[in-house]
Amino acid sequence: MIPVILKNEAFALDESTISSGYLSEKDLMDNAGKSIAQFVVENIHDPFNQNIIVLAGPGNNGGDAIICHYYLSFYGINSKLILLDKQQKESWIFEKYTIDSKTINFHDDKIELNPDYWYIDGIFGIGLKRNIDGKYKKIIDLLIDCPNIISIDIPSGIYCDNGIMAGTNINAVYTLTMGYPKAGHFFNVGLDASGEVSVLDIGFKDISEPHSFLQLIDHEDICEQLPAYSENAHKYSRGKLVTIAGSIGYTGACILAIQAAMKTGVGIVKAIIPKSLNVVLETILTEAITIPIQEHDAGTFTTENSSDILLETDWADAVIFGPGLKTDANSGDWMAQILRKLEKPLVLDASGFLPLIENKMTIGELPPDSILTPHYAEFSRIFNLDLRKVMNDPISAVRGIIPKLENRVLILKGATNIIVNSGGDIFLMNHGPPALATAGTGDVLTGILGALLAQGEQLDEASLLAVYLHGECVHQFNKIISSMGLIASDLPAMLPYALNEVNHVH
Repeated sequence: MIPVILKNEAFALDESTISSGYLSEKDLMDNAGKSIAQFVVENIHDPFNQNIIVLAGPGNNGGDAIICHYYLSFYGINSKLILLDKQQKESWIFEKYTIDSKTINFHDDKIELNPDYWYIDGIFGIGLKRNIDGKYKKIIDLLIDCPNIISIDIPSGIYCDNGIMAGTNINAVYTLTMGYPKAGHFFNVGLDASGEVSVLDIGFKDISEPHSFLQLIDHEDICEQLPAYSENAHKYSRGKLVTIAGSIGYTGACILAIQAAMKTGVGIVKAIIPKSLNVVLETILTEAITIPIQEHDAGTFTTENSSDILLETDWADAVIFGPGLKTDANSGDWMAQILRKLEKPLVLDASGFLPLIENKMTIGELPPDSILTPHYAEFSRIFNLDLRKVMNDPISAVRGIIPKLENRVLILKGATNIIVNSGGDIFLMNHGPPALATAGTGDVLTGILGALLAQGEQLDEASLLAVYLHGECVHQFNKIISSMGLIASDLPAMLPYALNEVNHVH
């Protein structure tokens, strides 16, 4: 797992490294500038026949850029330096490093940029505090259409902690970040603007307590977590899953969740459904057992159904609750009645959040082994938060609600998934491509989670593995079929390939 840090944590890391005597500030900047220059030499095509323009703004980010220019010139690269503030020429850097004055330019508003050149963006770094204006905005706006930009630490104009744009921003092909990734690389505009993020080791001290930081999940963290099957395994030993899902008009949600669960390896599934759906599910889900329950006239369950539904859950190793359930004025009551009495590991999704949203019950009344899987709008309704504020700063929003989870697991679904484990640690995973942004893909994730819980996976391990497999399904679809045209019903068929990919590495 890779620590992901916020602005204040990055500054503290600087200070702790310097105050320990391990490296000085000048050492760190030299390491940064040299590492950036080496990346350019090693990663851009035919570097000795390229024109490199290094843009140096105020602060240490600009200092890194100036030192990078020195090393590029030293290596024989055709590099020119543009200082955005004439006072930078008085920096100690120009006393320590001999830089040919012919390669130094000062910014003016008439500067012309060539889209065929490579640009190194050292204008603003992680310390940005305000919207960009004036000459800095003008030069960043000039760079918007340049296809070859390498940003230092974070693209200029992106706030470090949340990825929001500060009025304008650089769009980088590569972002070279010092020591550890920053949260802004994974959210909002920062996710696309950062391009390919590479972490440069410039000699920071190791983080002593990585679990106090955000943590990025990679492949190696996942491959140890697949469930193992005994040679004597049978359908009941491989997990019994009950789904309480589906209604007229929303049968697809139930079907997708069950198909995903079965492809993830669960032994047997019972689908508790409104009676009117039975023919549809019997036809499509030939491997699942259907438990049709007499529904209300509107095709919904009522409190009268609660005892029958709960009785069926006694058989299960895990329960999925919510996908495709139609709601009415009374739905929160019967849902709360079931959820309070449920004693099985639970995956709660979609309409299943209604009793929480309506304050019919609290998260603490859910089964202790529960995973909640809201998207941003559902999350904001569950916790009564402003949706725009949640989207602008999801990390702060998630950190604020951790005490309310009472050791339940939460997966906040988005372009970068945020996972809160049972101990309150926060994990990030952006393994899933944009193709997951289509109707029904969340139901597939719910099915994967339900299958893993039914097979005995613990909450924390199941949540990480499920989110990874969900994204890997898209990678497998892209590899086997096409990079376009994916819909949610394509994903379950990709699960065996995704599982094999993880198992192969293991």
